[in-house]
Amino acid sequence: MNINFYFIYISVGLAMIYLFFHPMKMEKLDKGEIAQLELTKFTIYDLDKEGLKSIFQGTKGYRYLDRYEIFDVNYTDNSKEQIANITSNFGIYKDYIVDLYGNLIYKRADGLTYKSDDGNYNQRTGVLKTKSKYISYRNNDRITGNSLMYDSKHGHATSKDVSAVYQLKNSEKL
Repeated sequence: MNINFYFIYISVGLAMIYLFFHPMKMEKLDKGEIAQLELTKFTIYDLDKEGLKSIFQGTKGYRYLDRYEIFDVNYTDNSKEQIANITSNFGIYKDYIVDLYGNLIYKRADGLTYKSDDGNYNQRTGVLKTKSKYISYRNNDRITGNSLMYDSKHGHATSKDVSAVYQLKNSEKL
């Protein structure tokens, strides 16, 4: 073999590498927050010296440094005069406030029910807030409106664009 063929062979090889070789593209990693704990089909009980305050259930959840993110929320608050149950598709629990998204249903032991698309519930104050349309039921009474704020401790509700249908009791004199 002639030395010229050797250098030609090496030159052609290097030219092919230069023309046809493309370096691999590396995907950048998302430097977002990583959950400390992943939970599936879980229940969190909140107890104090007086007894059970609340039960927080979900089908899947993530615990971060400052919050919980939960799918299929089922939250029961036993710390107020009336036991309240809240269900939703997704919720974020942070600093005693539960932000709820998708099919929010608030039911109280006396039959009062609120339904909305989203809202938040403050566990310490017992205040339920929603900025979207809602429907409220109790027995045969029905209320619809926008941006509800319901204080479960005092039984006060504030809303906008309210439309109500009440069933009045017949009062017959004997």
